[in-house]
Amino acid sequence: MSLVITHDELIFCLQQKYSDLVHGVDFWVGQKMCRDTGEQLEAARIIAWHVDGQPTDEEVAALIEQHGDAARLHVLGQRAREERDRRLIAADAMFYKAMDAGDAAKAQQVGQYRQALRQVPDQPGFPGDFTWPDIPEAVSDQAPSNAQSIETQTSDT
Repeated sequence: MSLVITHDELIFCLQQKYSDLVHGVDFWVGQKMCRDTGEQLEAARIIAWHVDGQPTDEEVAALIEQHGDAARLHVLGQRAREERDRRLIAADAMFYKAMDAGDAAKAQQVGQYRQALRQVPDQPGFPGDFTWPDIPEAVSDQAPSNAQSIETQTSDT
């Protein structure tokens, strides 16, 4: 694999073989980061293993080779769902604001937007290739734009 494996991706790969182990309890994974930029400088690696049978570097490499693509999609899906949840929280506030103002039409538009957000993970191609629903025009000044979202679709981390 040409991309550097991240902390979360390595945990995913390890848990495919060691499903009974818990990261942070049975083992620790870490990676070197740049203090100034927060950029990952090297591949994640096992930094502590507290149970018998620590995998060798070769076994870890084989797990990454076998599960790395699935790990990337898993992490990408987690990030997209986190962004979706953030957008749902913002949409909830927009909905209640419209309801408090007695604006049923605006509340209905926001309700449709909220439903579209809940359906994002059901889109074909999710999490690697999907489209965020459009923010209703009537409340677009109250919500972050699609351009302001975190990089869930193109992130290499």
